[in-house]
Amino acid sequence: MKKKILIIDDEETIRFTIRIILSKEGCEVSTANGYYEALDIMAKRDFDLIFTDVMLEGKTGLDILREAKKQNSACPVVLFTGYPNIESESEAFRLGAYDYIPKPVTKDKLLHIVNTILHT
Repeated sequence: MKKKILIIDDEETIRFTIRIILSKEGCEVSTANGYYEALDIMAKRDFDLIFTDVMLEGKTGLDILREAKKQNSACPVVLFTGYPNIESESEAFRLGAYDYIPKPVTKDKLLHIVNTILHT
């Protein structure tokens, strides 16, 4: 069965690139450009892994993390950001994030995270 992954980022090129990489690895990838679209998608299906940008229009990746953990506490959530800071990183881990990584995310790093999470 294909692993289901949700990518949330307001940058279309990032969503597209990650979708292509993970689709080639046999994953079923859904994308959302922001918080409300992501909530709508998350309400309709479960995911094996969620990647979300920290900075989203109107809300943050931390808000996504809170909602994801309410809906499915076992689903790993990885946050990525172009503006890392210790406060949001600490809060992410306190809320149960699997990882918090700076952008840009390389293909190798992305595949390492996915393989570590989904094949354990």
